[in-house]
Amino acid sequence: MGLFDKKYCDICGEKIGLLGNRKLEDGNMCKDCAKKLSPFFSERRSSTVDEIKQQLAYREQNKQILAGFSPMFTFGEDDKIYIDPMKQSFVVSRRNPGSWSDENPDVIPLSSVTGCNLRVDEDREEIYTQGKDGERVSYNPPRYKFTYDFYIDIKVNNPYFDEITARLNDSDVEGMGTMEYNRYQQTAQQVINNLTQNGTAGMNNGFNQPMNNGYNQPMNNGYNQPMNNGYNQPMNNGYNQPMNNGYNQPMNNGYNQPMNNGYNQPMNNGYNQQPAYGQPVQPQAPVSQAWVCPACNATNEGGRFCMACGTPRG
Repeated sequence: MGLFDKKYCDICGEKIGLLGNRKLEDGNMCKDCAKKLSPFFSERRSSTVDEIKQQLAYREQNKQILAGFSPMFTFGEDDKIYIDPMKQSFVVSRRNPGSWSDENPDVIPLSSVTGCNLRVDEDREEIYTQGKDGERVSYNPPRYKFTYDFYIDIKVNNPYFDEITARLNDSDVEGMGTMEYNRYQQTAQQVINNLTQNGTAGMNNGFNQPMNNGYNQPMNNGYNQPMNNGYNQPMNNGYNQPMNNGYNQPMNNGYNQPMNNGYNQPMNNGYNQQPAYGQPVQPQAPVSQAWVCPACNATNEGGRFCMACGTPRG
């Protein structure tokens, strides 16, 4: 066969146009069939005709699954990570829901995620000044402008690819430690937390929240709250109250005497400290009070209501 002889697609049987051939390990594929492959697939040249046909069958099934995919949470601005907690699955795409027909992004079960990491790429550009003759000259020492890109590398267990990379920012992020830089770091941490929870990320109490997983939240698990389990409260359990069971009273069974137990302290069993409750300094950290929501099976770290669905603790 000559170099310019007409070729036919071994997948669909159609004639392949000029510059439209996509080589396979043991055959040829037209560009139209190539467009139907997963956007995350990169092993086309080393794939056989049979392997490509199997993938295209998988891709047709993916269309049906994608039709029922209903994302509730979105992360990222360039590549977007869509999560459907009800279906326990996610999609990575630059397109918005409703415009996926051509791209057909793979619907990935959360249970197939094997790893998720943040990668920050730094780029620097030298800043110049103007010399005496108007020419561009370097500062001494040289000065640079630094910009950053935030990528999430998601490891997955899939027969046709094992990694998905999503760029979170849609424009260069300038300056380490700026509000914008910290915002993308926070978003990346949310993605990692919500995709790497042993397949239960969809119910991870805090999707798309500015302070995901309750860190630094005013109401997180009740810690540092005015009414938190009674800690630091004026009326907590009656301690430090004028009439509380007779404590701190002038005639309380002889307590509050200069020689009480021999420790020169009026009330505190000889330890120069107020009772443990009511101290401005947080006492020893309480034992974790994790519980499982009876309605949605979400794991909560304390608190009286489920952070996922609002159901009261049983």
